[in-house]
Amino acid sequence: MFLALTYFHSIKGPLIYLSYPDKIPEDISRKIVNFFDLDINESFFEIVLIEKKQRIINFYFEIPSQWARGDTEMAMISLAMNMDYDSDMVYGFLKDSYQKIASIDSIYKGFYKFDDFHDNDIEIDLNYELIKKILRTCLDNLIEKLKNSN
Repeated sequence: MFLALTYFHSIKGPLIYLSYPDKIPEDISRKIVNFFDLDINESFFEIVLIEKKQRIINFYFEIPSQWARGDTEMAMISLAMNMDYDSDMVYGFLKDSYQKIASIDSIYKGFYKFDDFHDNDIEIDLNYELIKKILRTCLDNLIEKLKNSN
């Protein structure tokens, strides 16, 4: 199982910002980044890679930002799995992760951890760590639910 948070960098385009584990196989990370560019009018969508027996479940969202072009950060949480799963459970995980991230004022600053534009803003580091913690906690909860459902 792989978890990725992708966001749209104003200069570099879509990129994987955080992942669990830290290293996602290149073929999966490339697909996730490419999915971000798809013109899909759904926030929740799944891609099935039949030959690889892999499913990549995605939840696209936007959060208000004072720093982003258009005043909006575009992001997507993706979960790659090679097993059958309860769609409602995975959707709940993705939506819960998004809601926890979006509920924090100035969370958009966390997306600028590796940029040189706002070096001296302590909120960047704090919000980055909050995003990491939220994703890790939500993922741990999902793993526990998946174990208990089998």
